[in-house]
Amino acid sequence: MTNKQIHDPVKASDVYLKQGSGQNLHDHIRGKYWHIMLGNKRVGKIYIDFKENEVLGNHPSLDIFINKQFQGRHIGRYAYELACLESALDKVYMHTRKSNIGSIRAAEEAGFKHIEHPAFKQIVMVWERKI
Repeated sequence: MTNKQIHDPVKASDVYLKQGSGQNLHDHIRGKYWHIMLGNKRVGKIYIDFKENEVLGNHPSLDIFINKQFQGRHIGRYAYELACLESALDKVYMHTRKSNIGSIRAAEEAGFKHIEHPAFKQIVMVWERKI
């Protein structure tokens, strides 16, 4: 038996983003930062910043952090999608370690697709706005 607590998934309608400040973004004009909210509780943060990459050039890259006690409840998948939609960008990328299975699954559920390239040392995925 393990000490890890199992929590039920939350409903998409209970998760929302609240625009925030304080994150040190590289691109303060185009970058976006939000608090991830579950009801009236802040449960993490998500932001889109612009990063330079030899393959993708200067591109919008999403990072997410969910507080440990709220991980595994589908909050990430909803936050990924909300941030992409609220960004008004047509494409948003995410980079993560190959071992970060939870984040990869959440991104896939939010509509991100894997991109393969020999130069990528991490998992790289892209979300594209549906027209």
